[in-house]
Amino acid sequence: MRPTRRDDFAIAIICALPLEADAVEALFDEHYDRLGKYYGKQQGDANAYVNGRIGKHDVVLCYMPGMGKGSASSVASSLRVSYTGIELALVVGICGGAPPPPKYQEVFLGDVIISDSVIEYDFGRQYPGGFQRKTGVRDTLGRPNREIRALLNGLVAENARQELQNQTQQYLHVLQETKTKWGHPRVNDILFKASYLHRHSGHAFSAKCTCFESDLHGQICEVALGKDCDDLGCDKGQAIRCREASSAIQTSLYIGTVASADTVMKSAQHRDEIASKEGVIGFEMEAAGVWDNIPCIIIKGVCDYADSHKNKSWQAYAAATGASAAKAFLEYWTPSTRKTQGTGGLMSPFQGIYSPTNSPIAGRNIGNVNYNTYYLGGS
Repeated sequence: MRPTRRDDFAIAIICALPLEADAVEALFDEHYDRLGKYYGKQQGDANAYVNGRIGKHDVVLCYMPGMGKGSASSVASSLRVSYTGIELALVVGICGGAPPPPKYQEVFLGDVIISDSVIEYDFGRQYPGGFQRKTGVRDTLGRPNREIRALLNGLVAENARQELQNQTQQYLHVLQETKTKWGHPRVNDILFKASYLHRHSGHAFSAKCTCFESDLHGQICEVALGKDCDDLGCDKGQAIRCREASSAIQTSLYIGTVASADTVMKSAQHRDEIASKEGVIGFEMEAAGVWDNIPCIIIKGVCDYADSHKNKSWQAYAAATGASAAKAFLEYWTPSTRKTQGTGGLMSPFQGIYSPTNSPIAGRNIGNVNYNTYYLGGS
């Protein structure tokens, strides 16, 4: 039976992009509400919500108005006001992967990054000799609570991680059966050398193209930035590795440190520098904003390698793997025992009209509302 009030929701899922939220919602086992029509929200809360069930959990899916730490922090703060019972937030979506240098043997496109810690790599001081990130205890994001740490440590074990990966793959197949856009893009997965830039390499282009200005090392013109590698003719001989589109692929999951900033990482050399120094395995833009507001875990599919060779072809597939991993993860999460409470000053969205299934109104249409359960996927 659906919850009768907002306080009964213990799990929140936060997505920055509509594409990410679409993938999560497509894996709902049951829908309760859309955009606050029944549950509402507190005055002053600007968030948009979709409520439903994933497995054994009642969840509230939260749409962000835009990307970035500031937006994420505002959304998380408002969420806590309207949904006071939230115990865990999952930040779900897509991110840039950071295959660990110098071997680059792990993390492929479509794999999933799960956070056990988050760093703000753009928070610090800019000196004449370079940028220095703040690392003091008072300046850094805290570690997850004990319950989250224990679960993540359990999932690091080989058997548990393999089980989680297998379940993720099953949910991915279910999602791909709903729409073709969630399928593998069927393009080669190429990781280029960090020193090889995504820019014009011949002089058939305008002589004024900044890609050819030798005194601007690393400069890439706007035209080149807007093209994919095939259109630009990037040299496959500069690849570190290439996984063919025809290869049998299973999504792998990696648990580790995630780097968060209000900056889209598009430089492989900076990526490698931070990955080597901080031990990060992924780059994204929302985690730091949520981390200090709600106990949270970041679960994101890898859509690019955080370099200049970005390709949007992988975004939908990565959103699908991230959402599938989030649903699989929730099978392992047990919320705290919640006591039955009165409405306690918070108006039940169904007060006066909602009744259990044995009520005379069960299954009837009242206005445009059907009080039977809404299902997606037949679960």
